[in-house]
Amino acid sequence: MDFKNRLQKHNAEFTENDRKIAEHLLGEKNIAQKSITDLAEEIDVSPSSITRFCKKIRFSSFQQMKYALLATRTEKHAKDEEVERVANYYMSIIASTQQFMDTEQTERIANDLISAKRVLFCGIGNSGLIAQEFNSRIERMGIDSTAITDAHGMVMKSTLLHEEDVFMCFSYTGKTKSVLDATRQAKRSGARVIVITTNHAEELTALADEVVLVSNHVYVDDEKFINTQISSLFYLDVLTYRLLGDAQLMEQRNKTLEALKRFG
Repeated sequence: MDFKNRLQKHNAEFTENDRKIAEHLLGEKNIAQKSITDLAEEIDVSPSSITRFCKKIRFSSFQQMKYALLATRTEKHAKDEEVERVANYYMSIIASTQQFMDTEQTERIANDLISAKRVLFCGIGNSGLIAQEFNSRIERMGIDSTAITDAHGMVMKSTLLHEEDVFMCFSYTGKTKSVLDATRQAKRSGARVIVITTNHAEELTALADEVVLVSNHVYVDDEKFINTQISSLFYLDVLTYRLLGDAQLMEQRNKTLEALKRFG
């Protein structure tokens, strides 16, 4: 059990001396170098008071309590370092994606989505999750849209598109065969094609009317960081923000949310 939780659990049993000891230990920075006598002198209690305190919070000895306190602090420090490292990775990827962004292009794509008769979002694997997320947002704004994440489905649906429709695909590598096949079919059907990718793969991007390049997580030099979605989600947050600047879309979104509250 965490040291602070032990203190909370047994707090009702504490004497005045126990509370003095607990308060001192929570602020003690150099517990590893301290003996029970050292602490007793600093707190102005007897060594036996510290021994009784340790037993009261279910440690068999002062040494066991000291090691538990050290372990808690070491673990917290390690976790703090991990949190800071991953947060820095996020900020780096977002900053990199921001540099790729083109405000005029975002405006064009927003207008394409608003004026489209239908919108088809496609992606496989993690990219499919992005397609489903954006589709969920767009549907709530009243735009007629569908997300397809299986190979056969996206080819069939892209075949049925027309010139007034928009096809938006998400591809991490830009080389996924089923996405390429569906994009070629969407192009043949006359739909407006928008590609969001981390890789300027010519075979896919050559088919696109708009190519949105987002940052690739592989440039983070840490094999334990495997988030392939943050850059695309950041772009979609920006695009969503632009779309909801349209009063009608915002009104329709509010209507759907109210309906979900009543009946969902």
